[in-house]
Amino acid sequence: MRRSFFRRATGAVTPLILVFGMAVASPAVASSRVASAAPTVERLWGSDRYETAVAVSQQFDPAPAAVFVAGGADYPDALSATSSAAVVGGPVLLTPRDALPAVVAMEIRRLKPERVFVLGGPSVVSESVVSRLKALVPATERLAGVDRYDTSRRLAARFFAESSAVVLATGRGYADGLVAGAAAGRLRAPTLLIDGKLLALDGATSTAIDRLGARQILLAGGHGSISIQIEQQLRTRGYDVRRHGGASRYETAVDLMHASSTGRPARIFLASGENFPDALAAAALAAQSDGALYLTRAGCVPTIPQRVIAEYADLPRIATGGTAVVSAPAMNNVGCGDPVPVNAPWKTSGLDFSSTVDAPYSDHAPVNVHDAAQNLDSTGLRILNMGPNGSRVDHPVAYAQYGISALLEYQSTGDQIWLERAIRHAERLEQIHTERDSAWYFPYLFDWTYTGKTLHAPWWSAMAQGEALSLFVRLYEETGDERWKAGAGHTWLSLKQPRSSSEPWATMTDQGLLVFEEYAGDLPPLRVLNGHLFALFGVYDYWRLTGDPEAIAYLDGAATTVLEVMPKIRVPGGVSYYCWQDDCRQRVWQNPTYHVIHSWQLDTLARLTGDRRFTDWATILRQDWTPTESRTFMASPGATSPAPDEQVVDPPQ
Repeated sequence: MRRSFFRRATGAVTPLILVFGMAVASPAVASSRVASAAPTVERLWGSDRYETAVAVSQQFDPAPAAVFVAGGADYPDALSATSSAAVVGGPVLLTPRDALPAVVAMEIRRLKPERVFVLGGPSVVSESVVSRLKALVPATERLAGVDRYDTSRRLAARFFAESSAVVLATGRGYADGLVAGAAAGRLRAPTLLIDGKLLALDGATSTAIDRLGARQILLAGGHGSISIQIEQQLRTRGYDVRRHGGASRYETAVDLMHASSTGRPARIFLASGENFPDALAAAALAAQSDGALYLTRAGCVPTIPQRVIAEYADLPRIATGGTAVVSAPAMNNVGCGDPVPVNAPWKTSGLDFSSTVDAPYSDHAPVNVHDAAQNLDSTGLRILNMGPNGSRVDHPVAYAQYGISALLEYQSTGDQIWLERAIRHAERLEQIHTERDSAWYFPYLFDWTYTGKTLHAPWWSAMAQGEALSLFVRLYEETGDERWKAGAGHTWLSLKQPRSSSEPWATMTDQGLLVFEEYAGDLPPLRVLNGHLFALFGVYDYWRLTGDPEAIAYLDGAATTVLEVMPKIRVPGGVSYYCWQDDCRQRVWQNPTYHVIHSWQLDTLARLTGDRRFTDWATILRQDWTPTESRTFMASPGATSPAPDEQVVDPPQ
């Protein structure tokens, strides 16, 4: 097939100045230029979505290999077409269902494409419109499946013989798919629409991915768009899965553009994120002209894309749509002033951590790997039946604690089976992780009820994050396998990210104190002491490996928090409280298991810092209450404990 070439200079001349000056426009379809600090700031627009798509199409030279025509009343088929258009080399035009607009017919006459592909069935683009298109271009063909998902698969099958990557976007909404098509087009990869709410990828899409020979899967959108279960399923099957999503569609667009880029773009496209038509047309042009597509509100640009566009102030900028959807201020990158969530400053004490002392767990493994209660499957992975009706679930803390303990057993005995089991648990954590801005989180996908409240899946745990971090660090130190060092780096990022209402989180600043939250989800944080300290131990292991000065700031802040909250944890003459949130100060939150763990953790913290205040607090807790007999406080999650974290055995007193 012949490829289409854009109306642009090919030498050192600024590209799109010539593009828009040479455009052929009907009276209602236009491009305009306004003054800006950038070399050019252009607008492509028409009186409606159909004319705006034509204005974008007019940036293509005549005789492209193909033109794609999709229904303008809905988004799915055009979403799937963007990447196909990028491979074939042609624009995406829109039409109402029952009548081809004259301006669209005029544009097709100008282009004289070899073929026209009509996307979707007769309920989207009628047979009368197809007949009109055939009169213009005899080689007109309808590509349609039984639904939007099938149509996307048919497009991929038609235009991609193979592809090393596939972009998956939900077909339930347009927000993430707007830019997913542009990202896929830049990668010369297909876009497949899926039902992102399902708990497993459908068989037809799995077959399509296998046919393409893809090894990398890009998920377009956050955790509300594509389920974690689909992500885990793909990763468990051996795919390299990367989630690209933010707290909003605007952040998701930035992440997708970065993921699909090999360097600076040639130009910036800006389209409305509040509706779909203009961005659909712009996506095809951006994908084929080395452009980056960002989304905006009508009156201003959200902070994250605004900052990125400001970094590219020297690049040509093209707004798609009229002033009602991309205003002059937005066109000129005027920001909305949205605050970007960050962790507020936290209190520190100047604590002096040492890397030359024995690391956490050196005096006691998190769990007893010889305990018959530690059931393993045939692959050496722990079995935990804590889901509905006793179903098996993935339990990140249990995996991390068993992995750390198995590695300690290997280092003590030299028996290879323990190293294999440690690696197996780290592998499973790697398989089940989900991402937020390159940070790895290990989700809990079962609900948990305590004191009459239910924490709904998915939820997150700083304890899981910290203990997984310890496992990855220690496996890297033992094996030298860079895989585990990379996993540690991604996991460390999760403990730096601020609290989010829509994405995974594990860390917050609370009244000036840094908190690693063990139960990060849809309930108020509990501020659990043992989970906070296990997360701190993970940060310590990471700092011990890397010397990262930022880790010291987190260690100092987290340890200072312990000193500040111990008066709320202690019960004079009794068992300490599990957590320090105000409503934790009641009998139900006193648990002997965690009382013993607290004193052991405080001893560890005293060793790491050399600060006797932690020793003093450990002594006070033991004076308040000590077991009357030697016994093991091993986890039976949900039996006597108020929470589902795994628990260390009672350390020597």
